[in-house]
Amino acid sequence: MTPTHYLRPLFAPESVAVIGASARLGSLGRIVYENMLATQFRGELYAINPNHATVLGERSYAALAAIGRPVDLAVICAPPATVPSIIAEGRGRMRTVALLSGAPTAKAAEYRRWRQELAASAKVAGVRVLGPASFGVIRSSIGLNATFGTMSALPGRLTLISQSGAVCSALLDFARTTGIGFASVVALGAASDIDFGELLEFALADPDTDGIVLYVETIRVARAFLSALRAAARVKPVIVLKAGRHAEPVTHGAPTPDQAFDAALKRAGTVRVRSYTQLFAAARILAYAELPRSNRLAIVTNGRGPGLLAADRAMDTGVTLATLSVETLAALRNVLPPAVEPANPLDVQGEASPQMFADAVRRTLADANVDAVLALHVAVPAAAATDTARAVATVARDADKPVLAAWLGAVDRPEARKALEAGGIANFYTPENAVEAFSFLAAYRRNQEWLLEVPPPQAELAMPDLAAAAAVREQVLAAGRSTVAATETQALLSAFGIKIAPVIAVSTAEEAIAAARRVGYPVTLGFDAQDASAPQANLRNGSMLSRAFASLRDELGKRLTTASSTVIVRKVIKLREAREGKIGVYPDPTFGPIVAFGGPAARERDLSLMLPPLNRRLAIDLIAGGHDATPPLDIDPLVELLLRVSSLVCALPWVVELAFDRVQFNATNAIVVMARVTVDGKRPMTPDGYRHMAIHPYPVELETTLTLNGLNLRIRPIRPEDAAMERAFVAALSDESRYRRFMQHLSALTPQMLARFTQVDYDRELALIAIEGTPGREAIVGVARYVANPDQESAEFAVTVADAWHGRGLGSALMHMLIARAKKRGFLRLMGVVLAVNAPMLRLASSLGFHAKRDPDDLEQVIVTLQLREPK
Repeated sequence: MTPTHYLRPLFAPESVAVIGASARLGSLGRIVYENMLATQFRGELYAINPNHATVLGERSYAALAAIGRPVDLAVICAPPATVPSIIAEGRGRMRTVALLSGAPTAKAAEYRRWRQELAASAKVAGVRVLGPASFGVIRSSIGLNATFGTMSALPGRLTLISQSGAVCSALLDFARTTGIGFASVVALGAASDIDFGELLEFALADPDTDGIVLYVETIRVARAFLSALRAAARVKPVIVLKAGRHAEPVTHGAPTPDQAFDAALKRAGTVRVRSYTQLFAAARILAYAELPRSNRLAIVTNGRGPGLLAADRAMDTGVTLATLSVETLAALRNVLPPAVEPANPLDVQGEASPQMFADAVRRTLADANVDAVLALHVAVPAAAATDTARAVATVARDADKPVLAAWLGAVDRPEARKALEAGGIANFYTPENAVEAFSFLAAYRRNQEWLLEVPPPQAELAMPDLAAAAAVREQVLAAGRSTVAATETQALLSAFGIKIAPVIAVSTAEEAIAAARRVGYPVTLGFDAQDASAPQANLRNGSMLSRAFASLRDELGKRLTTASSTVIVRKVIKLREAREGKIGVYPDPTFGPIVAFGGPAARERDLSLMLPPLNRRLAIDLIAGGHDATPPLDIDPLVELLLRVSSLVCALPWVVELAFDRVQFNATNAIVVMARVTVDGKRPMTPDGYRHMAIHPYPVELETTLTLNGLNLRIRPIRPEDAAMERAFVAALSDESRYRRFMQHLSALTPQMLARFTQVDYDRELALIAIEGTPGREAIVGVARYVANPDQESAEFAVTVADAWHGRGLGSALMHMLIARAKKRGFLRLMGVVLAVNAPMLRLASSLGFHAKRDPDDLEQVIVTLQLREPK
C-alpha cells in the first residue's frame, strides 16, 4: 500500500487553470500561458480572465467556478491584492496552488498582513500553496511548464528544487546547453507554505526521479529539511549547491552558518558542490556513470598538459591516482609507440590514432587497481574528436567501471558529445571539471557505504542522573547566572558519566590544603570567575599551596568575599602517554547544537563538526576530521566521551554552550581537564519532542520492561547497532512467518533492507523491539514499527513476532505501545496491509479496533485502519 503523494496534483496535474492568463505582451499571465501552450500540456488547460472571452485564441473563463469541475493545479498570475480572495474562493475548486505573483510592494507591516491573509485563505480553502513569488513548476513527461522562464526543461530523470527563480532559470539554461534533462523542476519562492522538506518527500517517492539537485539559500525548518534529505539520500543521489557561504556566526567563536550547514549535510549522505559548473558536473556524472568501487582514477590523454592539470586537480580533491599493475604496464607497451613509457597519467601522445587511444583506455580499465578512467582528448590531425569519441564509447559500452571524458575544444561539436553519450560517457570539456565530477561520484559512493555499514553491537551507556542535572540548573538560575560554576560543572558532567578533573571550592588556606589532600597533589589554585587572573599551577605540597593562597588574597583582596571570586582547588591530571584535544558544543540558530572536536591548539573555526546525536561511527568520523583517514585504534575512551557529550546535548535543551578546552586521553581513559558550561533558563527543562535538535535522537524514554508469562522482556527502540540481532531475528523466522511479514519469499535481509530497518529516523518512524536474554546473549523476539506516510497524517505499521512467542500476547503488547506512541506523535490514522490468509494478524488487528477492507488493487490483501484521532 503506497498512498498517492498529496503533492501529486502540483507536480503531475491532470488539469491546470492559469488564473490571470493574459494576451498583454510582457505580462506574467501571458508568459506562463504561452509556456503551457508551447509545451502542449497533456491535460485539461483553462485560462481564467474575467475581462476577456478568449486569451491567445483559446476560450477564457470568468472564474474557477465557471469551469464546472475542480482542477488539480491553479497557477495564479493575478495582481497580489487579489490573491487571498482568489484562493479563498477556490475552496473545492482547486487542489493545489502555484503562486507566481509576488507580494505587494509595500511596507513591512503590510507585507506581513498580506502573508497572514494568504495563509488564512489557504487554510479555509484547504489547499497547499507553492510560493508566493515562485518561479513555478515543470513536469517534462506531461508537457507541464507552469513557469515564467524563457525555456522549458529537457526530459530527464533528475528533479531540480531551487529556492530562487532566477537561479532556477539560469540552471535550466546551463543544463540545456550540456544536454541535462529533468523529470521535475520547482522553485519555492518566498515559501509561505510548501517548503524544502515536502518537495524532497515528493522527489523521494517519485518513480520518474533518479537523482535530486538542490539550490539552497536559507533553511526555515531544519528538522523537516534534514529528515526528508536523509530519507531521500538513502535511495537517490542528492546534490546540494548553497549560496551565502561567508555569513558570519551569530555568536563569537561559534561555527559559521556555512560550517553548520556542512555539518548537517554530513549527516544526510549528500554531495555538496560550490558552483554552477560543479553542480552540473555532479549531476551529469550521477546520471551517466555507475558507482566506482573506490576513488582510484587513471588518466589517459593525448596531451601532456591536460593530463598534468587533471592530476593536480585530483590531488586537490582527494582523488587517488591509481598505481597501474605490472601486467597493465606491459600490455600498454604492446599497443603504444616505443617512445611512450606508460604511467598515470598515461600520455599516448598526439600521434595516437583513435583506435590506439581506445586500446589504451581498454587496457587501463582492465587493471584491478583502477576504479575509473578519465579520457582527455585534444583534437589533432591524427585523432579527430568525433572518431576518437566513437572508439572510446565502444570500449566504455562494455565496461563495468565508470569512464569520464573531457574533449577539449569540442564545446561547439555536438557530434563528439553525442558519440560519447552513446557509450554512456559524460563529456566535461575541461580536465578540472571531469576530476571534480569523479570526486563527487566517489563521495556519493562513500556516503552510501556508510549508510549500509553494519555497526557492531555496543555496550550501552549507563542512564544519566537527570535529577542531579536538574538540581544544577536550579542552583545556577537561582543565583541569576547563565555561566555554570566549576563545582556545578563537575556535578553536571558527572551526572552523565563524564570524567572531569576533581575540583573543590574553598574559602581559606586551611580548606585549600585539606582539599588538596583529598584530591591528591599536584593541584592548581585559582578563581572560578572566567575573568580572574591565571591560576597558580603545579602546586605539589601544603607550603606551596599556602603561599599561592596568600598571593591570590593579596592580589584581589575583597574580591574573595564575592560569589564570582570563589577559590577553586583543581587536581592536575597527567595521564600516561596522553594526547590532548578540545571538545565543544555550540548553538546554531538553524540546526541547533553542534559538537566540535580538534587539537589542543585548534581555533574554533578549524574544529571538526558533527550534528548530534552521535553514534560510534560518527564519533570516529568527527575525530578523524571528516576525512577518510583512519584514526588511531586506541581512541575508545575518547569515542565514549564524545558519546556522553552527545547524550548530554540530547537530554538537556537548556545547556546551550559547552567548552572542554583541555581533554586528556590515552588508550584506557579520557578526562576533561578544563570545562566551561553556559545555560539558558528560558529553554525547556526536558526535551519535549527533542525540538531543540535538527535530528531526533534515540528516544531513551521509551525503554521499558514487559513481563509475559513470568518472563521479563526488554522493550526499546531499535538502534543501528542492533543490525546483527535484526538479521538473526528475520533469519530465524519460519518461511511462513517471513512470507506473511514481507509478502514475498525471502530467506534473509539484503544489506539495503537491514540498513533501512535499523537506521531509523525517529522523527518519521519508530521500531520497538522486544529482547530476551542477558547482555552478550540477547536476541530480538518481536518487532513493531510504523513509518510515516507522505501526508505526515498517517503511518503504516507492521508487527512480527518470533515463532516461539506466537500466542503469548507479545504482538498485542507491542502494538498497544506502538499505538500509544503514534497518538503522541500526532498521527490521525495507523494503517497496514495484511495478507488475506493471515488470520492471526487479522484477529489481532480486529481486537485492537482496526477496521478491515479488501485492497481494491490486490484482492489477496486486506487494508486495516485504526483512527487515532479526528482531524481538526
